[in-house]
Amino acid sequence: MSDEISDSSVATAVPEMEDFFSRSSSKVVTSNHTLNRLKTPRLAQGRLQHLLGKIEPSHKNAINSLCKEHESQFHKWMLALREGFSVILYGVGSKRILLQRFQDECLQDKPVLMVNGFFPSLTIKEMLDCITDDILELENCPVNVHECIDRIESEFRSDPQLELYFIVHNIDGPTLHTHKNQEILSRLARVDNIHLVASVDHINAPLIWDQKKLGRFNFLWWDVTSLLPYTSETSFETSMLVQHSGAVALASLRNVFQSLTSLPFRDLYWQCRESLLVSSDLALRAQLTEFLDHHLVKYRRSIDGSELLNIPVDHATLTQFVDQQEK
Repeated sequence: MSDEISDSSVATAVPEMEDFFSRSSSKVVTSNHTLNRLKTPRLAQGRLQHLLGKIEPSHKNAINSLCKEHESQFHKWMLALREGFSVILYGVGSKRILLQRFQDECLQDKPVLMVNGFFPSLTIKEMLDCITDDILELENCPVNVHECIDRIESEFRSDPQLELYFIVHNIDGPTLHTHKNQEILSRLARVDNIHLVASVDHINAPLIWDQKKLGRFNFLWWDVTSLLPYTSETSFETSMLVQHSGAVALASLRNVFQSLTSLPFRDLYWQCRESLLVSSDLALRAQLTEFLDHHLVKYRRSIDGSELLNIPVDHATLTQFVDQQEK
């Protein structure tokens, strides 16, 4: 009797399985509901950021209380920095606002260099130039990166009162996570008078450091989970919702313009001489002194040792100044 029941159950199960596969074997039609069918398939970057800014975050009170708890640890961060540690922040959520508040509350009267590691056009040479030109105000600094770091280390060690608080947003960013750049950052963090506070967001960020670099950084890890959106950190990422035709072209032009070679001093001299503005090399240098003192013009050395000049002021500010002078 049991054999008959089992045989009948198997007999009814086989047709049901066949029906299932026969019904599921129909052709799958790909949906044509794409972004191009929308009324506005692509948005400008500014428009998208404006719309995202109107969205009210969920669990606002809980997130605020979480950030307040992290802010209560600021005094511990300062103690760790004074004891020779580097503070590194990790956890889910953006840490940019938290680091900004730390700077505003604890580093108001101290020299601070803040670096956004998520900038795609950031270079390690720009960071070193900021330290040598703006913090130390050195002249004739070596062009070679490692020689420049040797000079920076020597300056800080010769003056125990001189210090620098170095804040790096996303030290694991796309332009900083290379072996060469991390080697340079670790050498800076090794200097006693340079205090490093950095953040990481990638789960595999510790893999970019070997034991030698970790020994130089001397990290003290701090969990600062904030659950805040990565608005600024992802603003340079490619998005299917953003119209890239004009924005990408403008960004590319801006990056190319910023990377152009500075004007050699000799070329400027001959242009001024042909225009009958100066009569000698010394006269031109005397006229540039005022601009150099107010950081409107900067000197730097090229690889071949020639002097180069550049204007560290954005084009919009210069245009506004020219328009005001012409009125």
